[in-house]
Amino acid sequence: MNRVLRALPVLLLPFLVTACSSSGSSSPSAAAPSAGASSAPASSSAAAAAPAAACTQLPAGVLPHSAGELTEQQNGVYCLPKGGRVDVFLTAVKGSQWGQVQASGAQILAPANTGVMTAPLGVTPAMFVGTADGTAVLTSSTKAGQNWKVTLVVKG
Repeated sequence: MNRVLRALPVLLLPFLVTACSSSGSSSPSAAAPSAGASSAPASSSAAAAAPAAACTQLPAGVLPHSAGELTEQQNGVYCLPKGGRVDVFLTAVKGSQWGQVQASGAQILAPANTGVMTAPLGVTPAMFVGTADGTAVLTSSTKAGQNWKVTLVVKG
């Protein structure tokens, strides 16, 4: 009996490695196309009102209760679950401060405030909560001419 229990982790290792590698590599990329593909044929009026954009999972957040985090390094289209919060931290480069992060679509994204966060010098923070299904764009720029833009697709 003891030999069987000792050998069990060794026997299960190939299955765990296969399961982890297949779910880790295919989940975000497989989830995005299937969501877009399944919503487009459902009804032509819904597709005309809000075209489905393919989106990728947000990078992991560092703050509690965050659905994800964005920095000046990210751009493109990201998914945000309805009711989820995205945290934005734009770090200044060479003394050029980022402006306040602007969000299009006030009915889709609402500004959030934890009331306890103080950003380090040179960092422009912002937090938004997805309040309704749809697409919104976050933007900011510096006086030096740098521009930052991310599109969020709120689903839920």
